Amino acid sequence: MVTQYNWDKVLQPNNWLTALFCVLLFLFTLLLVTFRRKMLLLFRALFSQRHFSLVQRDGKVLETRGSILLLFFNLLTLTAGLVMFCTTYLPSHMSKLPFVAYLGIGFVVLLLAYVLKLLANELYSVLFGRDKERAAVNQYKFIVMTDFSVLAFPMLLLVQYAGFRFLYYVLFAVLILLLLIWLYRLMKINSMSGHWFHFFLYFCTLEILPWILLFKVLLIV
Repeated sequence: MVTQYNWDKVLQPNNWLTALFCVLLFLFTLLLVTFRRKMLLLFRALFSQRHFSLVQRDGKVLETRGSILLLFFNLLTLTAGLVMFCTTYLPSHMSKLPFVAYLGIGFVVLLLAYVLKLLANELYSVLFGRDKERAAVNQYKFIVMTDFSVLAFPMLLLVQYAGFRFLYYVLFAVLILLLLIWLYRLMKINSMSGHWFHFFLYFCTLEILPWILLFKVLLIV
């Protein structure tokens, strides 16, 4: 006979998160049914130059039909993962506002970060005449975000509804691996043009500095 519950181990329902996962499941199903070939191509393009060439031949990733849905899926998945992680490991910082407010704030911040980095890449390409490299860099960024979101979605479901919090460490390892592959691809793109100094300025200013500033802001908050 049960006389006492350990509430730290009991999975607490979260209606907002459940609704978000339902939206994500709908989007993921729609994408697989409608754009299955493109989804498979995007998933492989980061690991295979041949598949990346096929992506480029079919058309720019950011301009193809269904890219808005895929971007929406990616941002929502990343928002869910970020808010879930912060709620689990930084509960004192996540108790000031309703849960849905953090979901909204996270989505807006990630969307603005994505748009601002695209604009920054546009500025970089104009200043240094790197229009061809800009297109490839933006494509690889979109592919990395898509690959991570597709892998993260089922893991986040298991974390939320089965309590497998160790999957956070798996997701972190996957993210590091994808970022290392992405960095390798960026270096190969740059090596073909031979502008290492421009690449150093780009990487430090547009890829590292924004995240350092964001981290500092979060620490202050």
